[in-house]
Amino acid sequence: MIFLTYNDNYSGIYKSQVVDVCRFLQKEFLVNVKLVAFVSMRSYSVQKKLISLNYTNSLVLPMFPKVRFWKLNTIILFLVCLFSGERKIWARGAFAANMATSLKKMKLVKSVLFDARGAYQAELTEYNVVADSSVVNAIEQTEKNALLKSNAQLAVSNKLVEWWKVKYNYIPAKYTTIPCTLSDFFNSGFIAEAEWFAKRESIGYAKDDIVLIYSGSSAGWQSFNLVDEFLYDVFSSNSNVKLIFLSNEVPKESKVFQVYSDRITTKWVKPEEVSSVLIIADYGLLIREQSVTNQVASPVKFAEYLACGLQVLISEGIGDFTNFVKEQGCGKVFSKGISLENVSFAQKTKNNQLARHYFLKESDVNKQAYRKLIDAIN
Repeated sequence: MIFLTYNDNYSGIYKSQVVDVCRFLQKEFLVNVKLVAFVSMRSYSVQKKLISLNYTNSLVLPMFPKVRFWKLNTIILFLVCLFSGERKIWARGAFAANMATSLKKMKLVKSVLFDARGAYQAELTEYNVVADSSVVNAIEQTEKNALLKSNAQLAVSNKLVEWWKVKYNYIPAKYTTIPCTLSDFFNSGFIAEAEWFAKRESIGYAKDDIVLIYSGSSAGWQSFNLVDEFLYDVFSSNSNVKLIFLSNEVPKESKVFQVYSDRITTKWVKPEEVSSVLIIADYGLLIREQSVTNQVASPVKFAEYLACGLQVLISEGIGDFTNFVKEQGCGKVFSKGISLENVSFAQKTKNNQLARHYFLKESDVNKQAYRKLIDAIN
């Protein structure tokens, strides 16, 4: 089977949602998975080295320049399938799925799985992810084709399936919901209480400090303006609140950085080191605006926060996760004037167990879901 990606650079997300999935499918279901990755010519040598180093059974190819010409890559994929003999494609994203279904129409490919990471039409129109207007204008039909012409679909949330029904008259057949799962960096035993206290003290946090963490970027859908307003208010009302800002870019116009920089620790670490930083905090911030992109999303940060024992401070209407927080008691739904308190170590341990049950690829619930998808395209 081919696992196909298009215009995705290697990152922590790529590792957890592509490389780790390929390894898992091979180990758990004995599926021979060949990763075929089309990457930008500008970063081809770097991406080829990174992807090949992390997954040896991979073929990294330079894509045709400019996203508007994405269909031309189907020619290269045709040759890959023809000479490799592979007839099943697990396609990540709408463009990859369209390339795969084109070969299915030619009868070269037998079956295609559309691995949908979100609402593509909404993302491109709401956040200008692709500046090329021809791509934006065509994305609705591109996503519709990927959805309706594939043999099976992976949705990252039930909210995404509901959106498909409304937007594309999707009639559920062979789909499975699997949230963005954890990287194997997070699949280890939980920290001991004494070690957790020692870690906090080594950074200079007092016992009564309430430590928040923001992990991400200032990209549009991450709604940092809302995060900044919340942080400014909570810092102003509670001197015990501290922040770890886990990002490679500090927003220049942030009020909380301008006024309370002495209570903020900024870090940028390798993907394999993220958990050692997250585990220090009490709350993970997932405050986002009410866009379609966010309403159907499955932010991997949610799973990472839980795995590290954090309570999640989440906005209303974020994929399936806002209701998850309400049902499981693993955080708070964001509202103006919300009160924060220290999180017990018992709660942290409970959150870690929730993450292991719902967000590890190896958990029973996700293993069954992956099995269903493998069966659907065999």
